[in-house]
Amino acid sequence: MVGLIVYIEQAFRNHKYRWKGRCFKFYLFLHGCKVGKGLKCMEFPKLRAVPKQNITIGNDVTIGRSVTFEIGHEGKLVIGNNVLLADSVLLSTISEIRIGNWAAIAENSSIRGSFHKMKKNQPYRLQGNVSEPIIIEEDTGIAAGCVVLMGVTIPKGAFIGSNSTVIKNIELVPYGIYGGTPLKLLKLRE
Repeated sequence: MVGLIVYIEQAFRNHKYRWKGRCFKFYLFLHGCKVGKGLKCMEFPKLRAVPKQNITIGNDVTIGRSVTFEIGHEGKLVIGNNVLLADSVLLSTISEIRIGNWAAIAENSSIRGSFHKMKKNQPYRLQGNVSEPIIIEEDTGIAAGCVVLMGVTIPKGAFIGSNSTVIKNIELVPYGIYGGTPLKLLKLRE
């Protein structure tokens, strides 16, 4: 009996998440964005800018709770198929963030493709931003609490361990498992 109740509850939740996904897909469609089939949203993502044909989401993507898209009008977000964005993920850029198929980004991670200019003779908040694309290739994993900064490419099959910071001057190899701050290679996936 308990198994049947659990099954019914899971089916109801799945239906609810797919319904929210359809609503979010329709919203993005109204703004000229492209979204594939099977989108599931635990909660509608927060959008810090109104989309303007600059978001593309593939098939069977799952978006968790408290996810934030901060994609400037000149920026672009491309999410591949079967991607998982867990709870409280921030995707922020004025250039481009590209996430490959089967990638997963765990809770409380921040993907930041932009940063303030930092000249000393003017308040930094008045100086505008600099930005470089972030590429997260397919079959990658970014564990809980990670920060990925502008200009980074995470190669195919790489995994970034919890609470790590990834900056652009670190050379990453495919299928490498990395951890720490500063980031270092721990081993290769077998």
